[in-house]
Amino acid sequence: MTDKPVLRDLYDRVADELGPRLTELTASDEFAAAVEIAGAARDRAAVELARSSRRFLHAWNLPAGADITVLRQEIGALDRNVRALARQVEELQRQLAATQQRPGQRRKAS
Repeated sequence: MTDKPVLRDLYDRVADELGPRLTELTASDEFAAAVEIAGAARDRAAVELARSSRRFLHAWNLPAGADITVLRQEIGALDRNVRALARQVEELQRQLAATQQRPGQRRKAS
């Protein structure tokens, strides 16, 4: 069984026929310019879509993606602040407990 499978034979024939032509096409300056124009058009379309969707969402008083990003950053900052405050409270509680457990020390009356 030295015969190639039918699909592999078909693929090889198509690749042999089209491969050099496609290589020549993709190496051309015209192809590079077309890819560049298509990329710029895609980028412009993405910007316009984002702008339009942001306007639509804001018109309905809904948050857009950028709003959510800002809120997540603010929540992260608040979370860090709360953790820092919790560590300070724990440290103060340890210090207070240590001073209350020392025998022979009395607090001065104010």
